[in-house]
Amino acid sequence: MILESDIAQYFDTRRPDNLKQFSTLEGFLGSQLYSEPDLQKSVDVQVAIIGIDETRNAYPMPYAAKADNVRYWLYQLAAFNNLKIIDFGNLILGNSVADTYSAVSYITESLVSSGVIPIYIGGSHDLTLPIAEGFWRAKGKIEIGLIDSCFDVLDSATTTSRSHLLDILRIHTGSVHCNLIGTQNYFTPQSQSDLLDEYGVDKYRLGAVRQNINSLEPVLRDCDFVSFDASAVRQADMPAAHQPSPNGLYTEEACQLANFAGISDRSKAFGIFGIVSHNSPLDISAHLSAQIIWHYIYGVSQRENDYPACNFDRYKKIFVKLDSLNTDIVFYQNPKNDRFWMELSQKNGMAGAVVSCLKSDYIALVNNEIPERLKNAFRRYGI
Repeated sequence: MILESDIAQYFDTRRPDNLKQFSTLEGFLGSQLYSEPDLQKSVDVQVAIIGIDETRNAYPMPYAAKADNVRYWLYQLAAFNNLKIIDFGNLILGNSVADTYSAVSYITESLVSSGVIPIYIGGSHDLTLPIAEGFWRAKGKIEIGLIDSCFDVLDSATTTSRSHLLDILRIHTGSVHCNLIGTQNYFTPQSQSDLLDEYGVDKYRLGAVRQNINSLEPVLRDCDFVSFDASAVRQADMPAAHQPSPNGLYTEEACQLANFAGISDRSKAFGIFGIVSHNSPLDISAHLSAQIIWHYIYGVSQRENDYPACNFDRYKKIFVKLDSLNTDIVFYQNPKNDRFWMELSQKNGMAGAVVSCLKSDYIALVNNEIPERLKNAFRRYGI
């Protein structure tokens, strides 16, 4: 890991006493994590945990957030022997939200460029904007997964937790593709849905998640960065979410989606946001947030060196003639895990676009049926 020498100055690395007690808990994350002195020595780590208690741009008003509440539970979860993980501590907030955004963007760019996966414990959901900005500067065109109950596209003069998606789409039109997962109809007016259609955003409502959660695996496999709003989880399971709702993801679904994101070799950043600070040691929201993060890291630990970490030379190549579009579609199958990818032929100046898919998508195209997600991909790439 090669990091900018000044990155440590952005963090408060002090730990409350109730976290220090886990540093000797053998076999658990609290004893595995590297800390700030190791950062100075450039320890070769793969994952970095970052707390950001910034909520000044939360909508409709700021609230108290405390990443250490999540750490309390995260440190007590099982360690990963095949990963080196560092906890940078909590970001020192700027004098203004713009200062915090600038720091978050710079840190994201530095870590992603260095091959380190940052995991953010937020803070309000508008922090997605500077993370995406830093990611974009590091990698160029990116794909984002937003797990949320609503569309954060309110038209606002300043960025808020309910407008940041619209800001991302406006600033990076054509270079950022977004997938919205877990949205609920009563929070998503048709006018907002139409607006997202104009920007080519793919939407997967809560019902689709519940009907077939495995269909979301290829969606998350294609995401470079996944941003999880705690309000996507139902209130009974996440009572301290900033804007809780009686309906939403179940705990198992939330953890499964995080695991899908982590296991993708394309995923380079993850964040969970919108958790109101509770001081109770029995805070179920902080505990669940820690388990969601754990499932993402577990996915990282189980990666199989799939595309794009490797090329397709060792994969089975399958050609499908699609009569309805008068074009050939190339599929690649990894014989080890039966994962599929679809490569789109050159058209309108775009070549070699690769989209993750399911085996059932391949079978559908063989039968000249086009699943909705693939229709959207064809449209996006001019097929």
